[in-house]
Amino acid sequence: MEHSNTPRIQAVGMLRASQNYVGVSGVASVDEAKSVAALALRSGFSLSSGHVPMIGLQASYKSLQYGFSEGNRRVPHLDQLAPILEAAKRDTLPTIHYYTKEPEKLVEQVTALLRHDGIYKRDLIKVLQVNGVWPTHTQLWELRNRFHGLMVTFQMSGKVTAGMSSLEVARRLAGEYPEVDYVLLDSSRGTGKEFGTDEVVSTCREFRNAGVKSRIVIAGGFTGENVVEKVSGLKAALHGSDFSIDAEGGLRDKLGEGYGNDTLNLEKVRAYLEGASSVFLRRKG
Repeated sequence: MEHSNTPRIQAVGMLRASQNYVGVSGVASVDEAKSVAALALRSGFSLSSGHVPMIGLQASYKSLQYGFSEGNRRVPHLDQLAPILEAAKRDTLPTIHYYTKEPEKLVEQVTALLRHDGIYKRDLIKVLQVNGVWPTHTQLWELRNRFHGLMVTFQMSGKVTAGMSSLEVARRLAGEYPEVDYVLLDSSRGTGKEFGTDEVVSTCREFRNAGVKSRIVIAGGFTGENVVEKVSGLKAALHGSDFSIDAEGGLRDKLGEGYGNDTLNLEKVRAYLEGASSVFLRRKG
């Protein structure tokens, strides 16, 4: 177990806590991480820009059991997590998206994951995104206690919030989880399906009116072709750019049937980052 007094090596980048970001998720190799980081810098994003670049890696209970997730090209081998995070940490916000079907084992599994190759101790991770389950308040407290300084994102997918209205979700977040750093609104869950702007804006307003203090992340079908229009619309409706975005499925090329049977297209990543930069940073590609 990692303890609160475990020394951590300080990251090179001057990252401030809980910043808005522009994310590229599903990165699965050192070369992809280096390329995405370089494209982000070239587009004007840095750890000192208004929105910082985020690189997201996938991991799951299968990673811990077998080392990899068979057939899913978006999930790196367990032994490759640390090298990829090492390549990402200098210039981006390194994040692990963790999925489990065993919610009662969440803390145990995350502890094993972050101990692997000294991922936490070496300060290779800044954010843990919890996918597929709604952690209990006790689980969140245990994660905070074991991994000081680690930021946490809750993925509010349809699966997690089934049977709840957006207002009920907002009230639960505000009442029980005020310390969560990011809340991800993601109807797509990595499939590339576009979100409805009106629905997202309505949810954002309900969250703020209910007292949710977490930073809001919006995902669902972002591409180089639509990011300018989508983000511009969100900025106009929300009266500012106090939100983050993340892209995954829309930046990939299908190789066959099934989720994860695809590959990251760096040209699509470039177009997405340049488009996001032109709106968030007022920088032309």
